[in-house]
Amino acid sequence: MLTNSPEQACHSVHTDSASPAIAALSDAVRKFAKTEGVAPSPLGSVWALKLSECLPYHRGRNKGLSVAVAVSGLKRVCLGDKQIVNDPGHVIAFHGDASYSAVVEGTPAKPYLALKLQLSPELIAQTLVRLAETDAHTSSPAKGALISCEPLDDELAGSLLRLVTSFRDPADCHVLAPLCLQEICYRILRSDAFGVLRTLVSARDERLVKALRYIETHAAQPELTIAEIAAEVAMSPSHFAHGFTALFGQSPLQYRKQVRLDRARQHLLTSNASVARAAEAAGYASTSHFTRDFKSAFGLAPRQYAETLDPPRQNGT
Repeated sequence: MLTNSPEQACHSVHTDSASPAIAALSDAVRKFAKTEGVAPSPLGSVWALKLSECLPYHRGRNKGLSVAVAVSGLKRVCLGDKQIVNDPGHVIAFHGDASYSAVVEGTPAKPYLALKLQLSPELIAQTLVRLAETDAHTSSPAKGALISCEPLDDELAGSLLRLVTSFRDPADCHVLAPLCLQEICYRILRSDAFGVLRTLVSARDERLVKALRYIETHAAQPELTIAEIAAEVAMSPSHFAHGFTALFGQSPLQYRKQVRLDRARQHLLTSNASVARAAEAAGYASTSHFTRDFKSAFGLAPRQYAETLDPPRQNGT
């Protein structure tokens, strides 16, 4: 967890001294991230990143849980007056409204290589509901610790390796990859290191999970309202809005905006879509409105974001 010290460093673990599970994961990520920039996976919520220079790394306020596992190079993350250094052999997780600045350090000989995952609030809530149904011991979550960096253990490394390996076969990816994400989310939520994510859940929260699915399915619908979503899960609009915000840390319409922007980001990175086309696909009627929201969320205008994280595309490669 973040401590009161100005810097929390995750010291390097070299591949030749790593466990077989971690060494295998490192090798799989290197094969996945073959080219400079973003290497998208068949899942929009998982990608690899390869950067061969030192540069600022922009991140907006992503809800849910962002996970990064570096296998080469490092990233220095600053949150207020605290700093975390993420390097090989460790996993770094960001939760809630953790808006931070960071610098990636990589060179052509030793690029920054990392596997990135975005675990959705829906997946977190589903896992928490199932955990609450068991007698599994969980420690009390720490308050206010939005960023954590901990050693990568063999169990989580194995889960991550199975996820990356599933991308090699379309059937495996379709059937097994979602199960791997559930396993990864479960292992992180069970860990004392990331206990900040755990909350007590109730039957009401199951309806809120259903509401999340409804929002995701209808995010591009311009007329989507709180009343419509609340009716879908048999709750009053006021109780629904309050419960949703309390559980997920953002309002239903804020989550809808996040879903739209995440879809637009994937269009920009994976299909070389124009800004106007990405905005349309996400349900925005106005390109200028989309550009303002995108820059607010991710720190860069849409095209600048795509060019920064995927430089080979600028040369048509």
